[in-house]
Amino acid sequence: MKLAELVVDDAKGRGISHMFGIPGSGFPLDVLEAGRTGGVDLVLTAHESSAAIAAAYYGAMKGTPGIAISVKGVGAGNMVGGAVNVYFERMALLCLSESGDINSATELVQVVNHDEMFGAVAKLQHTFTHESAAELLQRAVFEARDGRPGPVVLNVTGVMAEGDVGSALTDLLPANVDAPNASELDRLAEMVNGAGRVAIIVGADVGRHGAIDVLKKLVEIIGAAVLTTMDARGVFPESDSRWTGLHIGAYAPNHIETDIVAAADLVLLIGVDAMMTHSPWGFGVPTVELVARPEYATMSPTPDVRVKGDLKASILYLTSKCDSAGGGFSLDQIVAIKTVILKFFERPAEAAVAQQDIIEISRWLLPDDGVLVSETGAFVRFLERLWPVDRPKTFLGTSGGRTMGLMIPAALGAKLARPDLPMIGIGADGSTLMRLGELETFARTGVAMPLIIINDHALGTMKSRQKSRGMVDFGLDLQPVNFAQIAQAVGLNGVVVDAPDQFETALSSALREDVTTVIDARVDPQPYWDSFGPSIGVIDDE
Repeated sequence: MKLAELVVDDAKGRGISHMFGIPGSGFPLDVLEAGRTGGVDLVLTAHESSAAIAAAYYGAMKGTPGIAISVKGVGAGNMVGGAVNVYFERMALLCLSESGDINSATELVQVVNHDEMFGAVAKLQHTFTHESAAELLQRAVFEARDGRPGPVVLNVTGVMAEGDVGSALTDLLPANVDAPNASELDRLAEMVNGAGRVAIIVGADVGRHGAIDVLKKLVEIIGAAVLTTMDARGVFPESDSRWTGLHIGAYAPNHIETDIVAAADLVLLIGVDAMMTHSPWGFGVPTVELVARPEYATMSPTPDVRVKGDLKASILYLTSKCDSAGGGFSLDQIVAIKTVILKFFERPAEAAVAQQDIIEISRWLLPDDGVLVSETGAFVRFLERLWPVDRPKTFLGTSGGRTMGLMIPAALGAKLARPDLPMIGIGADGSTLMRLGELETFARTGVAMPLIIINDHALGTMKSRQKSRGMVDFGLDLQPVNFAQIAQAVGLNGVVVDAPDQFETALSSALREDVTTVIDARVDPQPYWDSFGPSIGVIDDE
């Protein structure tokens, strides 16, 4: 079996039927041919960074690392941008790239040190050999998804084109999970029981350890108020009366986490990723922590107790030791705190079309089993506050990356992985301009879903920040673009809407179509820009 055949065989064994990338004359072209005969399509993308993002979200919906393919040098360099996005979004990804001889005495075309290019974000980097290819590929799949997921980079030199590499290895490697220390858990339980009100900040590791249901029981017993981190949406159901909002780590007035923690006697962090914060820890309240692995950095710099090991086992033990003697947060307290924050997310009365209209109508029309794919923009906090998520993998937005240009390639990968699920993409005009070439990919692959573009003809988030910092409005307006016409030019449906009833009609129709529909939603710019500041706690006192 040749290396390209090994890659395809391994992909099929993991339930993958699509890879993503741009081939060249060597290994990537071999993969294209091996996939043609082996039943795994290499989806040509307009850019290698899109390939990395699409592959990562494809893999997330399949439950296994996706595969992105590139040529050496500049192709791999282009893929680095996507790998960086994937790193910050904590997604599993295999990047397979041609590579040249960096030890050559002569400078060669497209030859550069890939290890140095990917070094800041790759969990593992290695170069294939004939003897180790099958074992290395198995290890790469494991490392990409083990613990907190991330990109893995495997280089393919020219000598790998021919020669036998053995067969794909299908045995699963054991996960690295340690048992928690009971005496440390007893100390932590003592602090929880001694606190009147406990605020729990929940991270995505809870879901990775299968601890969602046991977490609910702990919350009920101690009467906690729950915040989830940006990467953990759905790990605790947001329709639950004890869910208070998203922790984004701003630690300033007019943020839900600030008000909740101010009312708490103790903060319990469970499976929290230290990356998921905008600022260093800003609370003086005592903290304790359950963490999956000892090497993970803590979000709180000085937790009084930090228990390391399997989160499900830790939560179950803690539940058996905790009681409700402290009283906890009352539901009325939680409602009162949330009500203060929600006023900053109210629809502006003067707007003909507001982001709240788009969110409300989209949420209403998307079926219960549907998935929302999104990215960053002036609307990001509104989706985090006004779009309740009760199950993981039903909201595929941006978390630690706050990534522009994410939605279109992420939606492409997610929908190819799960064509049976209804999906909606919500993005912004500035981000869409980064990914226009991928609209042709949607048309060519036959992916069908609505892509909603919130179009304010500007980088609205930055315009809002200019205003809040007292700067002159300058340099951030865009040439008005008709995204509906661009969609039509590549064979998709496209429609412009500038009223809520028009948007509702367009989205309802788009959800039934067998071709992707780009909905160019023209929001009222000034109310849209002005809404962003309050959503991140910047209140205009005028």
